[in-house]
Amino acid sequence: MEYFKGKKKEERGKTHFGERIRVTKDQLTKIPKRVIGIDTYPTGLEEGAVPVTEQNAEGIFKEFIRENKELFGVEADDLKMISAKNVNNRWFVKYGQYYKGIPVYKATVGLDSSEKGKVSSYAANYHPDIDVQTEPKVSLEDAIGTSIETYSEEDRIDLERKEDLLIIYPEKSEENIIYHLAWKLLIVGDEQNPETEKYFIIDAIDGTILKSYTANFPGAQVSGSVQGEVYPENPTDSINNQPMRHEYVDIDHVGKVATNNAGFYGKSVPWYWSLLFFISKHANFQLDGPYAHVENHNGISYTETRECNTSSPCNLTWTDADRDHINLFYHMNLYHDWLKDELGYSWTNKWTGNSRFNARVNFTFNNAYAGNPMKFGTNNYARSSDVIYHECTHNILCYEYGDYIGWPDAYTEAYALDEGFADYFACAFTDDSSLGEGCFATPRNLQNTRQYPGKNSYISEGHTGGMLISGAAWDFRQRLIDSLAAPGARIADKLILDAHQILSTYPRDYYFSDPHESNFLAALYRAVDTDNNLLNGFPYFNDIQHAFHNHALLQAVLEDGDSYDFSTKHLGHYTGGDLYYYQGKFWANNLSQKGVVDLGSIGNGDLAAVNIPDTGYTRFGVNAVVGHTYMSIAQEGEIGSFIAFRVTDISGDKSTGTIRYFYRFNPAMFVANINSLEIHKLDCLWVSLMAAKNKLYCQNLQEAGALIRDAGYNGCYYCLNRYDADSHARQTVLDNLNEDLT
Repeated sequence: MEYFKGKKKEERGKTHFGERIRVTKDQLTKIPKRVIGIDTYPTGLEEGAVPVTEQNAEGIFKEFIRENKELFGVEADDLKMISAKNVNNRWFVKYGQYYKGIPVYKATVGLDSSEKGKVSSYAANYHPDIDVQTEPKVSLEDAIGTSIETYSEEDRIDLERKEDLLIIYPEKSEENIIYHLAWKLLIVGDEQNPETEKYFIIDAIDGTILKSYTANFPGAQVSGSVQGEVYPENPTDSINNQPMRHEYVDIDHVGKVATNNAGFYGKSVPWYWSLLFFISKHANFQLDGPYAHVENHNGISYTETRECNTSSPCNLTWTDADRDHINLFYHMNLYHDWLKDELGYSWTNKWTGNSRFNARVNFTFNNAYAGNPMKFGTNNYARSSDVIYHECTHNILCYEYGDYIGWPDAYTEAYALDEGFADYFACAFTDDSSLGEGCFATPRNLQNTRQYPGKNSYISEGHTGGMLISGAAWDFRQRLIDSLAAPGARIADKLILDAHQILSTYPRDYYFSDPHESNFLAALYRAVDTDNNLLNGFPYFNDIQHAFHNHALLQAVLEDGDSYDFSTKHLGHYTGGDLYYYQGKFWANNLSQKGVVDLGSIGNGDLAAVNIPDTGYTRFGVNAVVGHTYMSIAQEGEIGSFIAFRVTDISGDKSTGTIRYFYRFNPAMFVANINSLEIHKLDCLWVSLMAAKNKLYCQNLQEAGALIRDAGYNGCYYCLNRYDADSHARQTVLDNLNEDLT
């Protein structure tokens, strides 16, 4: 029997356009900016059936845009009506674009039609891929203050805000568009002086003035572009010209303006400025800006001056036989923008409190130093982008930690964190594991197999020791790239930066992974945790484990009575964790602990590959013997998980034991209470997972077990498509499952 379920909604077909349609695409956004020859009614609007009015025009034509999203590349829900005008018996409709309720600066979509609604053309400057914060970090009051500070002291007295609006501001260059959450303000003063009435657009995240212009039309501008001769990456590269971003240009008698990312600048001048024949009119260029300031070693600024006017561009190309200063300024700003745009981080100068890093060049020593100012020695140090990014990162970490992480203790793990992560972020920006080509006789390489000797044996100079921790971080980055393709790199970079911001809140001293101390590995666990509960698992656990295991960084010195949770790095006193160490033995006889087995002296085989025994586990004391390998069942709640560990040292009085470990998974824990067919399916899954080198992290495997028990093969398929396995591993699993189950 069939039941009446209401009137079936009529399906709408796709709109068909005329043969004369022509489309012109925007070079940056890659979506149509103009479409002509459409010659089509909106679907459902038959000629004359529904009269188009000012009241219904918004809905009619917005639905037309929605139906043709594939052509226009526009989200109709982002649009709000600005106007609908009937001119000479034709409708001209205009919409404004909004991003999460915030208007996009000068972004509109418009179309025109016959009086009865037959659309003929479309035009837009819509922005399809906006992804910015929508909560300002800079208050409206601070933005107003920044605007007023651009006026002379005598002009500030009567100034006030007349308009304000939070907007999305697209900053365009020849190559891309950068979107800013910004305040748009109108500052006014004495009504008798129209030159004080200006609009300001101020970045609502870092307070930078993105644009300012007189509110009165007509206005005049001094404008132009600034470029510089630079070494694109290494000192051995061929010189080429690049836009000098964020450089101040000071116009005589008017004030400063900063270049944009494309090196362009424009400064509004009073209408009478060009008529002042008896004063100088120059554009003064300096290697100075909101984020970088470069001087010679003696503190003298680099300047260039050009005569300027409002009728022709005033351009400059920085050129010099030396070029160290030009290259340094260029790369400092480039690195600042990468951190801000890709990782959401804006640097602060620890010593001044502002957003500008200062630097000097042409010292006679063969080195480069962080600080205020940063100091760059003989040519190649200021010509190497790697070195510049490295020293800038030192300043960033110094600000986050309130001091350098470990310096001046040059042979500590803390100093290795200083140097290792200055290397890491420089290499992350260039996407190249080698640091210092063309500058160092032997470049440092983050793709290495250096092994951590243990806390009690560590004694390496920071640059050498730093290759241990930077190597682990780089391995983690590469694993995420393997799993997630290009986006994996930025996820890793952001998580590692977040881990430093977390670690910097912990008390000194700092270590790689020692659970008794403030350590980077624990901070990284916190950075990836999604719900402030490490005990229930967290993303990328398996990737972190492998990366740190590759460099023997999964080690712990357990003191008498220490319990240890290997998956969270949490220490306790006897209780909690997977096991505890007491009087030279490993115990697991407390609540939630499951047991330990001694595998004996089996050599130094990879802990990630040691066989997991099914029997022999005890909860009541297993002797700790140097060189022996052990397997521990993970505590209750971590289903199917094991920890392989090896004792590397025991103190003479047995008060401490040092272990190296690796967290493992065992498929046997999942097969209980499953019928034979389901066991066969499950075996296929686990064989495939192991063959694919187990790209899923711990939490995924636990949830996979539950899904398998509840839903059999469908659960397997759901899990594999839901979580962050890389595409190759996922396809390997599915291919094997499909082959074995046919």
